[in-house]
Amino acid sequence: MPGPVFISGERVDLRVTEREDLDLLQRARSDPDIRTALTFTEPQTRGQVEAFYENTVAADNGDANFLVCTENREGALGEVDLFGVEDDHAEIAYWLVPEARGEGYATEAVTLLLDYAFETRGLRRTYARVVEHNDGSHDLLERLGFTEEGRLREHVFLDGEYRDVVLYGLLRDEWDGAP
Repeated sequence: MPGPVFISGERVDLRVTEREDLDLLQRARSDPDIRTALTFTEPQTRGQVEAFYENTVAADNGDANFLVCTENREGALGEVDLFGVEDDHAEIAYWLVPEARGEGYATEAVTLLLDYAFETRGLRRTYARVVEHNDGSHDLLERLGFTEEGRLREHVFLDGEYRDVVLYGLLRDEWDGAP
């Protein structure tokens, strides 16, 4: 079971990602149902995932990486991340294992992450990048108040074709804390 709760919600808890979670991270970076949304074109070895953990998750760089957990399921359902923190803004990312999707866990987890970003960290702006064909992520961000700010045309090569990446942004003044 993942470590202690850092942020508690109604149905999900966010727990700090630890070295013991490398198996889950490797699944996300290898499973085609998860990795293509994260724009990884190739599965990653254990060594690559360990290097990512050391250089990004465990680094003292201002990033925050949280496992999404519930009491009624053993293990983590996915991860939400606040990264690339610069002055008053940062990027967010999130993913869930396929069997946990469609139950509202991502909405609650991202809501908790945004509360943390705006209220605890004092950020003024967050943003996210979503591959054009990821309808679930587009819907989630728009439901939470994000605004489409731009499009990187044919930015990533996934599943045999070039795909656009859509940029979304949310200002602290626009965040009301509710989906």
